[in-house]
Amino acid sequence: MDVEHPQIGKTLSNSTSTAFSPVPFPGNTRQQQENLDLSECPIRLEEGENFNQINEDEIRKSLLVEAKRRKCWNSKAIEKMVFEEIVHNCCYHYVLESFTETRSTADAVQPSSSTMSNSSALVRIRSFEESGSTVDISTNSLNSKINNPTITKTLFSADFGHNPWDFDVKPDDDFVNQIKILEMPNSQRLSTCHTCKGEALIHCFHCRGLGTDKCTYCRGTGMKAGVAHPALYTHPMIGTFSGDNRKSVGGGISSSNRGFPFSGTAMIKPALLGSQRDKPYAAGTPVHFMAKAGLPPPGIGQHDLCIFCHGRGIRDCQHCKGQGKKCCLACGGNGQVRIFTKLKVAFAVECSDYYTPCEMPDHLLRQANGQLIFTETRPYVHPVRKHKIKEINEVSKHFCAAHLKRLLDSCRVLKQRHCIERIMVAKVRFKLGSKCGRFFVFGDQRLCYIPKESISSNCSLM
Repeated sequence: MDVEHPQIGKTLSNSTSTAFSPVPFPGNTRQQQENLDLSECPIRLEEGENFNQINEDEIRKSLLVEAKRRKCWNSKAIEKMVFEEIVHNCCYHYVLESFTETRSTADAVQPSSSTMSNSSALVRIRSFEESGSTVDISTNSLNSKINNPTITKTLFSADFGHNPWDFDVKPDDDFVNQIKILEMPNSQRLSTCHTCKGEALIHCFHCRGLGTDKCTYCRGTGMKAGVAHPALYTHPMIGTFSGDNRKSVGGGISSSNRGFPFSGTAMIKPALLGSQRDKPYAAGTPVHFMAKAGLPPPGIGQHDLCIFCHGRGIRDCQHCKGQGKKCCLACGGNGQVRIFTKLKVAFAVECSDYYTPCEMPDHLLRQANGQLIFTETRPYVHPVRKHKIKEINEVSKHFCAAHLKRLLDSCRVLKQRHCIERIMVAKVRFKLGSKCGRFFVFGDQRLCYIPKESISSNCSLM
């Protein structure tokens, strides 16, 4: 009995870069091949001896279309053309298709969902017993029911198995290439996040863990104009803009590039933090001047200060919000990650075809549609043995054996189908003036093929 797991059918994203390891199809593949009796052939080919031939009017119309496309003859030349001989023939197209399934696995890591611990979340657990009953419980009543041995066995002793081939995954359409990436049931486990070591926070590299960064509006000067006040250069108690990279009064490193984009910022942290005045500030700013001189710089008002940092020259880091640490993206701030196995199911179509010999190239015959005289779809098809053309019978036997030998060891064959298509071909020998040539009209679309020798010797745009 096929049992559906709640996780089967959920397509996973961000899986294109995952390296999957193929898993061979286990079990009795050789036994299945040995049990196939290829000598039996319950196939009946219903093919009439009479078929609709291509008449002369259809031949002239298709020739006119091809001649205009290749600029060989005009309509008057085609009307004057004499068809000396029209030979009707058939080209048979045999096609064998095998619809296969391959599976591969890969380990994946995702942040553990915080909703798993939510008391109002509904946990759906499907029992894998023969009864196939479904038990729906909520996490707030799980503690009361876990003491019951029967319920405990039903909920936690279900053996899902670890073989990727134990689960039933059906394709959307038969004989269509498609890939499904799912989460394999009973493969998930919780582990400590290796990025944050279970702390749920990581070091902020944008502010180097300080929680502050240079104000981008005033370029770290604390002034609305973006240029440091002259009093900061000349005041004897500051001396942070000497240009010789010596230690500042506050302990920071001075820089002659102060006020320019992408320049560094020497920050000073007061010993006592509490009020707005005691917050960290950048060296060479109005707040630095007031901290050392006790008075604001002369000629500077509140309206001259930066409206974002208020004269400090630094702002709270926008990435960590001034904390110096930010939420770990690997675990989503939970400190734990969910490790599970991705199951990649690839459905593919292996196709082999054959055209009976004719005077036309195969790539043109592939464009033509014909009459379908036989088709069969089975788990394992038998070779065709009753066709009037022996080549079709031999090719069918060879294709069936080759597909089973090549596919059964590496994948699972879901279905096979083969068909025989009859394509009408009319070979026309014509005469135009003193020159002769030949061309072909084929298929239900009445396609036309003109060999190069017929064009080079008879090309005329009258």
